[in-house]
Amino acid sequence: MDPASGANAVAATQPLSRRFRRRYTPAVLRAVCAAFLLALAPTVAGAGSLPEAIPARLAAPDESGTPRLVKVRVTSVQDGDTITVRVDGRSEKVRLVGIDSPEMKDERPGYREAAIAARDYARSRLKGKTVTLEPDGRQDDRDKYARLLRYVILGDGTNFNEELVRKGYARVYDRFSFTMKPQFKESESEAKRERIGLWALPAGKAREVPSR
Repeated sequence: MDPASGANAVAATQPLSRRFRRRYTPAVLRAVCAAFLLALAPTVAGAGSLPEAIPARLAAPDESGTPRLVKVRVTSVQDGDTITVRVDGRSEKVRLVGIDSPEMKDERPGYREAAIAARDYARSRLKGKTVTLEPDGRQDDRDKYARLLRYVILGDGTNFNEELVRKGYARVYDRFSFTMKPQFKESESEAKRERIGLWALPAGKAREVPSR
């Protein structure tokens, strides 16, 4: 019997626990456990993690199908369809797309009251808040008064332009084409049926203001 064979024979007669301790020292055991835990970690993380949330698309996309959104803070509200925001370190006036609220200078008392109600409601919902501005692919970037033409999207995804129409604070601006006009017209029809807001007023022109 050669020395190697003799050594193996002796080792084979030793208790299993003794042979285990000799082969797997504490250092080796720690390395094996660490490797096992590293291999197991991705599987455990994947099993317990939730799929990444897909953000809801807000309002209408542009003609390419890609929404162009920008977050701003509303600093003031002029009336039911015009606000001022702070964007990129400057102030910008924004004209809400697709709607027309009563004029503050309307010669008819009822319509002036409706204009004040629309302004006050817009202030309660927007002033000091961070909102998202979104252009409409069928509208110019600005109107003839250099105001940005935008949908105003609230933090919960509500299209505020549509909300004003639905609650009777504004009518649909029919003379212009815009992407969400069918939805706005449906909301306007509901407000008319319920005779809320400006639709509770006597029938008449959208505005009667003093000539300049």
